[in-house]
Amino acid sequence: MSKARAPVAPVFVGGAARSGLQAIARLVGAHRRYRYLDAQIRFHSDDGGLPDLLAGRVELERFLERLRGYWWFHTRAEERGSGLHQLVSRADFDRAVADFEASFGEDRVAASRALVRSLLDPLARRDGAESWVEWSTRSVAAAPTLGELLPDCKVIHVVRDGRDVACSLVSLPSGADSVVSAIGGWQRQVNAADAGARELGGDRVLTLNIADLAIDDRERSYERLLDFLGVEDDHGMREHFENKLLPGAANPGRWEIDLAGYEQHELERAYERALGELAGGGVAVAGDLARRAGLAGAEAPAARAPGS
Repeated sequence: MSKARAPVAPVFVGGAARSGLQAIARLVGAHRRYRYLDAQIRFHSDDGGLPDLLAGRVELERFLERLRGYWWFHTRAEERGSGLHQLVSRADFDRAVADFEASFGEDRVAASRALVRSLLDPLARRDGAESWVEWSTRSVAAAPTLGELLPDCKVIHVVRDGRDVACSLVSLPSGADSVVSAIGGWQRQVNAADAGARELGGDRVLTLNIADLAIDDRERSYERLLDFLGVEDDHGMREHFENKLLPGAANPGRWEIDLAGYEQHELERAYERALGELAGGGVAVAGDLARRAGLAGAEAPAARAPGS
């Protein structure tokens, strides 16, 4: 008799913006056992979302207002075409939200868990998949709450050279106004993600540098990802990895090509300072990023990365 396959868990992919989150989520979603959520859901991790609601930092009425408004249909220019309306019918959405509102007072955690499950699980089943994978910048920061709601979930913290992230951010129409401010934003997001990953801890978090998967250590990183997810290799995922998750996903050294000399100098100084502060605060990924950048002085005492 063949051994039954273990069930697959929902996967949350997060980390600093422009770090390759969507590329990793698409790779996981290419596996036949997962449904890739091709629109950001956000209510599970945003400020004012489920973590703040369950912690008492936001009232239920305010959460519901944003759920039925902004999280249903994102309105910011850079998020057009996103929101739950891209994934769920209005009837199914209204039904799930009404059930959530009615049951929240009795058991906040159970009601929140049912909200996530009732909105997202049917999407996987409709595709013949067993579970789903989503990506958003704050998913790792929100990992402690997500782990409470979905005890079987997996969390992937994606990291990328902060200089390339900053270069990408300043190129956006609504992005940072300078590479220095972009590095500051990157630092805050890395710090928040690290804190969430540490609190969740254990074998439920995988920290993955996009450069390893796309360029430097492809096969071993791919195997690490499969092992972490607890799934077998799969034709669809393997094909996506070999043909679509290519060096452009990491775009290493972009900052040295796109930025003027004086901007490169400012960026390097800001990056070294940010890495030093992250390392001094015990942020696990700082040392590895510093070594990759040749900034030994930015390293701090070794700290074990969650899921490393």
